[in-house]
Amino acid sequence: MPRVLLIDDEPVFFKMVDHALKPQGYEVEFAKTGMDGLRAAGSSNPELIIVDVKLPDFDGYEVVQRLRSTPRFRSTPIIFLTSQTELPSKLKGFEVGADDFLGKPFQPEELVARVGLLMRRSEAIRSALPAGPTREPATVVAVHSLRGGVGCTSLAVNLALAFHQVWDKPTLLVDADMTAGQVALMLNTSPARTFDDLTNRRASELDNDLIKKIISKHNSGIHFIAAPASPLSDDSFADDLWPELLTRLEEMYDFIVIDTAHNFGNITIHMLNQASTVFLTVAPEMASVRSSISSLEIYNLLGYAPEKVKVVLNQNLAIAGIKQAQIEKVLKQPISHSFAYAPNEYIRSVNFGQPVLLNNSELPATAIFEEMAYVNVAESIKAIPPVSPTAAWKRVTQKMTGKK
Repeated sequence: MPRVLLIDDEPVFFKMVDHALKPQGYEVEFAKTGMDGLRAAGSSNPELIIVDVKLPDFDGYEVVQRLRSTPRFRSTPIIFLTSQTELPSKLKGFEVGADDFLGKPFQPEELVARVGLLMRRSEAIRSALPAGPTREPATVVAVHSLRGGVGCTSLAVNLALAFHQVWDKPTLLVDADMTAGQVALMLNTSPARTFDDLTNRRASELDNDLIKKIISKHNSGIHFIAAPASPLSDDSFADDLWPELLTRLEEMYDFIVIDTAHNFGNITIHMLNQASTVFLTVAPEMASVRSSISSLEIYNLLGYAPEKVKVVLNQNLAIAGIKQAQIEKVLKQPISHSFAYAPNEYIRSVNFGQPVLLNNSELPATAIFEEMAYVNVAESIKAIPPVSPTAAWKRVTQKMTGKK
């Protein structure tokens, strides 16, 4: 039975639409606000959507724009059903992506005819074209620094937890430092399987069963791949392994956070290339700033777009270090996120394997990690709110709404 979603704050029109379409074999769902409508669309995947322009929270134009920004709803037929029938309103409706425009009050027969026409057209298009993506591409972020001791692993671990807590979707943490990875330590785990199992393997030998064997699950809900128990060089792994592995992991997870080694070795470059965002971590001291300058130069040589690289400042000094404004001036790039000096929070994380995000949701660092997990995803992911929002999602969206 084809599903139709009506987003309208007037129940009388739900009854009218339901009365017109139900005898024709349609199942009609009703949502009273734009946010509820987006949630309903995300959970039920309707074959056609009818939207009013006037809604209690945000208007129907924004609802349609959000729907059209996501792969799932780029070709779903959408009709505006509204009392705003003047030409500018119609033009704006078509501009944001609506397929048709019907004024209130409407004739039931006309609604049935237009819905039927759009459904037939949609079915013909789906039959003629190859199937497109129905899910968002995985969000892949890499945490990097040429200088150790600036908090990269802490940042990667907590960011992975933040992605999972905000979006409640499959999240993977990858420890790609094959010589001194500490992700397992910070998660207070000792996994039996690590990247050791992929030594001397070629891409052609990879399959999902082998990959699943090296993936461990943390009690927080995230999955992770631990670094080898003993240091291994890049030469221990086949060069063609990494693109195939990362491609397969992207099919399995919505969010992937990579803790890279403090170099530009072969494995690190593969990881950085695959990432949609690189968080260059800098501390307020001269050696870290200098290494960050070198990193930015190499990113440029690798052809990374400026927007791919975001600088994160970790205040890891008890004494006053180089000021943020000075760092931004030297790097010629703004600081996207800044963490205040908070040794007690991170000492517990390192020594007891208790990441900051699992200790206290009220800590300032927690709010920053949640913001990073919300801001650094595609707009299409933020367009459709979760059907069952997490506490972290509610906190960060409330915060972001206040910023606007």
